Amino acid sequence: MNWLDIVIIFILIYTTTKGLRLGFILSIFNIIQVILAVMITKVYYPTVYGYIINNPKAYNIFKSITEVVLKILFHSRIKEEANFISNLFSTGLLKIIITITAMIIVFTLANILISLILGIFSFLLDVPILKQLNKAGGIIFGLIEGLFIIYLLNLILFPIASIFPQSFIGSSVYNSLIFAYLSGLNFNFTDGIII
Repeated sequence: MNWLDIVIIFILIYTTTKGLRLGFILSIFNIIQVILAVMITKVYYPTVYGYIINNPKAYNIFKSITEVVLKILFHSRIKEEANFISNLFSTGLLKIIITITAMIIVFTLANILISLILGIFSFLLDVPILKQLNKAGGIIFGLIEGLFIIYLLNLILFPIASIFPQSFIGSSVYNSLIFAYLSGLNFNFTDGIII
């Protein structure tokens, strides 16, 4: 068990207790929000990705920021190997970073929009019959929400670990007991973009 397993366990405990606190109805709204945001992200992140890749100005901004970050992170390695950054770019690192950024942008915007729409239906919390089932159902939905968050974390960390298997993140992903089990659940969300 490593730090990543502890983070995963913390996420599950947090979302389960949040589900208990919020109850069944708000937990359902939160789960619907996460599911819809993931579905919208899956459909629309390639559009954002394509815009960034095909827009020279946006692409160069990402390339410049990535170069600066890589120079900071791998300062000593760059002194030893002058072509280190260009070698990383040739492995598709920039495309992975743009893909992850596109996913985060679309997911965040979708999450905000869905939250506003679902907030309209919060009047259901006042129904007396549902108050009795509220807490027990909230625990279940909190657990499901935690599993979705872990799935998204897997989608973000696994490509990084594939490129840098010996890095801190790479070794953490490959040595994680929980991620080893969950790696089979990655339904090729990013096929066709990262390759």
